[in-house]
Amino acid sequence: MEKTLDTSIKINAPAHVIWAILDDIERYPEWNPLVPELKGKTMVGRQVEGILTREGMPTVPLKPTLTAIVGARELRWLSERPTPGEFRAEHYFVLEQNDDGTTTLIHNEDFSGTFLTQVWDGINTLGRAAYIRMNEALKERAEALATEEPYVHASLDNTPSDKVSLQGKTLKCSCAENPVVINVNAPIYHNHLCGCSKCWKPEDALLALIAVVADGQLTVAENNDKLQIVDETQSIKRYACSSCGTHMYGTVEDRDHHFYGLNFIHPELVTDGQIPVPEFAAFVSSLVETGLEPAQMVSIRTKLEDLGIPSYDVFSPEIMDLIAWHKVKLEKCDQ
Repeated sequence: MEKTLDTSIKINAPAHVIWAILDDIERYPEWNPLVPELKGKTMVGRQVEGILTREGMPTVPLKPTLTAIVGARELRWLSERPTPGEFRAEHYFVLEQNDDGTTTLIHNEDFSGTFLTQVWDGINTLGRAAYIRMNEALKERAEALATEEPYVHASLDNTPSDKVSLQGKTLKCSCAENPVVINVNAPIYHNHLCGCSKCWKPEDALLALIAVVADGQLTVAENNDKLQIVDETQSIKRYACSSCGTHMYGTVEDRDHHFYGLNFIHPELVTDGQIPVPEFAAFVSSLVETGLEPAQMVSIRTKLEDLGIPSYDVFSPEIMDLIAWHKVKLEKCDQ
């Protein structure tokens, strides 16, 4: 006997938002009424373990093997009874992108085996209702995450001025008493947002704000003794206030490094509150590595796009070209 339990739903969110929710099994208890628990590594050939719950039916332990994973498009897992031909169930999710920006979720399960005759009626009624409830819960979560308004950085939310120069300005840490004060003696360049885990971010901000100034153009005016290097192993040595933890500036000691000769600063620390507009956002996808829910990435990229700020998963193309050329120059010098 062979049967298919077929369901579908149209979701007003991009496929990769929906995929991020499906693939993030640790958060299933927060929203998934059908599979409220699933543990393991979601990789092809791996077995995961959890439970299947359907109103009016017994809770069933799950221990399926993942048979197909195509990122943002398809997820399949297979459950079988030990006796060949007795019971086989392939549960799968297919995401079809529509021209209007929505996504159609196809959520089916193919059943076969002699045992199916005893359970199909319940699967096709109570089971189908449970699958539909999961679809609706997934739709609600995906649409909420795709449209949420993220707090990215104060420089965006406070309508900064794009005509501000920090030359002649001062930067100050967060200490109420004896703050570290740094004078900026030259123009800043390449002002950008950054999502990497090494860059300091203000409280509640998702992205850091970074700019560069030529080496030798920063002066620590007050409380230099409070500065200490955050991580000696990093190419960019970041100096932070030992009291409040605010990163004040970074510098590069390796003379062959592509950023040698530059100092890195955080423009939002300027004392008069005038913060220049970021030119671009770098390493945006690194936010996921810092613990951000992957499904939130669309709303962040959308906000940056709406503000006219290009987002990249490395540096801007301009800086990447400079880095590539620097590498070529080094190789030529070694010949």
